[in-house]
Amino acid sequence: MLQQFQSRTPYEWRVLFTTWMGMLFDGMDASIFVLALYPTLSELLNTTSHAEVGVAASYVLAAFMVGWTVGSAIFGVIADRIGRVNTMVLTILLYAVCTGLCATSHSTIELAIYRFFVGCGIGGELSVGAVFLAESWKGKGRYWATGVMCTAFGFGYLLTACLNYGLGGFGWRALYLVGMVPALLTIYIRLKLKDSHEFAEAAERRVESSAFDKVAPILTVFNRENRGKSCCVLSLATAAIVGYWAVLSWVPAWVNQLTGTNATAERSTCAIVLNVGAIIGALVLGGVFEKLGRKKSFFYSYLGALASCIMMFLTVKSYGPELLVWVFVVGFFTEAPFVPLLIYVPELYNAKIRVTAFGVSVQMGRLFAAAAAIMAGQLIALFGGSYAMAGSCVALVYVVGMVASLVLPQSTGDVPMSTAPAPTEKKRQLAGVTT
Repeated sequence: MLQQFQSRTPYEWRVLFTTWMGMLFDGMDASIFVLALYPTLSELLNTTSHAEVGVAASYVLAAFMVGWTVGSAIFGVIADRIGRVNTMVLTILLYAVCTGLCATSHSTIELAIYRFFVGCGIGGELSVGAVFLAESWKGKGRYWATGVMCTAFGFGYLLTACLNYGLGGFGWRALYLVGMVPALLTIYIRLKLKDSHEFAEAAERRVESSAFDKVAPILTVFNRENRGKSCCVLSLATAAIVGYWAVLSWVPAWVNQLTGTNATAERSTCAIVLNVGAIIGALVLGGVFEKLGRKKSFFYSYLGALASCIMMFLTVKSYGPELLVWVFVVGFFTEAPFVPLLIYVPELYNAKIRVTAFGVSVQMGRLFAAAAAIMAGQLIALFGGSYAMAGSCVALVYVVGMVASLVLPQSTGDVPMSTAPAPTEKKRQLAGVTT
């Protein structure tokens, strides 16, 4: 394995660095609301009621998830048209600017609108970055590289937790202002990266394709050839996404409830421990993916996530070492399913629709996460403000992932690459490809 990494080109390492940084900032800007959920909404709503905060938070979180889905679909189509590099720049700028705008919110409606557009940008960037890495790294080293990239989301959440330690005294608005920093990454992207040969060849072929293929790439994801595998991927992704967002989003607010205080340090500590677990989970599964195989990687990830979430919520009654141990285990298993998703899905589709297919089949699960977030908010109110009981109920979604992992469509084990000769510069320009 070491020999595989030594033979990698500088460009491949630049792609890994860039996609890792992109996902790092995805994690940072995505988690700001989660970590600052209670202080943000208690101020905007002028209330200390966990039931009221829980309901309002569910709608803001749902807006974010819907935005993530919309952005994944729209920017997936754009990336398959104008290229991975240009689209990454657009998505990062969108979510960075809109995260900063969250600091200006004076109502939950304003916050929900800004978070919707943050979701659009993050959803688009994650889809583009995952496919870009898959197209750039060849062979089994891609498994390891994907695991490394998946650690970035945990590092992003970890970064937010550290920022909360340092900036918590300045209020929640300061965290959102720092969320504009990712915009600086776009400068590096434009200077150091270009689109892959596979995209260039696919773009050239699109010039010669039918009008239907040009205007309906999303429909192609669910045509006769792709319908079965897209539905299976949607089930796998929905379980992972709903579990991660509609369950773990309530952990910081749950810590507020367990301590009965603002709990800035306690929330930050939990977030750090959870994401250390997530980082280790991504690295472990990226390293052993080849030995476990696709079915076992998915199945054991979902089983571990289900068991650990329910045990944590039902056994922990106060803030302390027991909670931190469970939070670590939960972080390990809830992050793990994303590694096989990012490895497996690009193998199922050709380059012409790959980002569109990834954005639609994987990220459409965010719509179910949005519905689950609203349902969780209602469950919190139903259980008298109990985040633990609501989280335990929603965690049952991991059963869906376990079932779907048993009926995986076959893949070649590699990302389908073009065997055509590299397009000429004239054809690249005709196809609208920039380098």
